[in-house]
Amino acid sequence: MEDQGVSCLKTEQREFVLEAYGKDREEAAGTIFAKLKKAVYGSVDGLILHMEPQEVYRVKEEEKTQVQKFLGFFAPREIQNHYLKLRIIVTVKYI
Repeated sequence: MEDQGVSCLKTEQREFVLEAYGKDREEAAGTIFAKLKKAVYGSVDGLILHMEPQEVYRVKEEEKTQVQKFLGFFAPREIQNHYLKLRIIVTVKYI
């Protein structure tokens, strides 16, 4: 039987606090999870095999509505901005 070798798989839990703006809650959350992927890849020194959010906590959420007018009074339109700040605990498996 051949030598099995030593396992080089590592598993860690990491915590990230990320924030984003969007037109609605779904867009802001999508932006946060895109940022999460970049943050995990930047913080782990190795090849990531699997990453899975374990817990997601809403730290802060705000919704703002503004009326924007062209040249002060032409064609007023309503603009919504949604701010979302999440604390995410991620399990990362890497070699």
